[in-house]
Amino acid sequence: MTDYKGNRCPVCEKTFKENDDIVVCPDCGTPYHRECWKKVGACLHEAEHAAGFEWTPDNVISGGPEDLVCPNCGTHNPLGAKFCNHCGVSLPDHPDNVQHRERQAPAGNGPVYANPNYDANANAAPRRSNEPGPHLEGFSTGADGNIYRKELGPEDPIDGIKARDWSTYVGPSSMYYLMQFFRMQETRRRVCVSFSAFFFGPAYFFFRKMWKQGVFFALLEILLAVPSLLYVMAVSGAEWMVGLPLSWIPTAANVCYVLNWLQMVIRSLYAVYWYKVESKRRIESIYARCPEGQDRSDALALSGGTSVMAVVIYFIVYIVAALCASRLLGPNLNAVLSMFSL
Repeated sequence: MTDYKGNRCPVCEKTFKENDDIVVCPDCGTPYHRECWKKVGACLHEAEHAAGFEWTPDNVISGGPEDLVCPNCGTHNPLGAKFCNHCGVSLPDHPDNVQHRERQAPAGNGPVYANPNYDANANAAPRRSNEPGPHLEGFSTGADGNIYRKELGPEDPIDGIKARDWSTYVGPSSMYYLMQFFRMQETRRRVCVSFSAFFFGPAYFFFRKMWKQGVFFALLEILLAVPSLLYVMAVSGAEWMVGLPLSWIPTAANVCYVLNWLQMVIRSLYAVYWYKVESKRRIESIYARCPEGQDRSDALALSGGTSVMAVVIYFIVYIVAALCASRLLGPNLNAVLSMFSL
């Protein structure tokens, strides 16, 4: 069994002790405190798994004399190298010398990566937060036009709100949403594909406590389904439709079918951005009325998070509405079943 004592948890930055409860990422082997793993909900190196990233102990020189292990990302580099070939961090001359030098990696093909603790938007010394909370690694463009790797600590702002408070408000999957919020801040782009919003629609918004968006898309889906419902009722021979003009219904049903797919695509592309805007509005409201401290954290957790009950209520209302609509069908249900079997 691997001994992780002396290495650091990448979330809270605290050194593992002998009796710590440690869990390990099954993909890359990165160790975490169990509570830290539950807090972030995913490996911080998830984006690097596809490239074959594997965790290595902190500040280790391999047993062979031919390579030096980067203390930041674990990449093996030729002995004597000054910068890591993968992340550009200054390499220590000795395991005890782990101070990162504020120097840029040599120019080469592709983007240039600097010290991951370097803030590309300020001329301040690099810093690494030791306080518990979310730690992200993102990329931003510096004043020189190069792309820099940037660490985002719990006290760092995303759209003026501390990452710690974003994480408290978002709750489950906070690491994913913080990564997307940070990307939107840096790139000014609002698009982010959300398959949950695409397939589950209003249920996704209710789950994330986005009440206005949930009600809007629920009503929109009902409105777009009306021509199709009328068509089914006409096929079933509903008496209350006798004598009504029905020639427009098939065309309207086809148009609404296309519009429904369009609204599904739009909500999947912008759901995360809408969630960011709505969350920011609520967090700023809490900022205004609650001083920083436990009261603010409690208010953020209460206002944010997720709501399974809202999803249950939505589906109950949906089923009840469907049952009510079924009572308007005519007696010829076999014709309806034949229509759907085609």
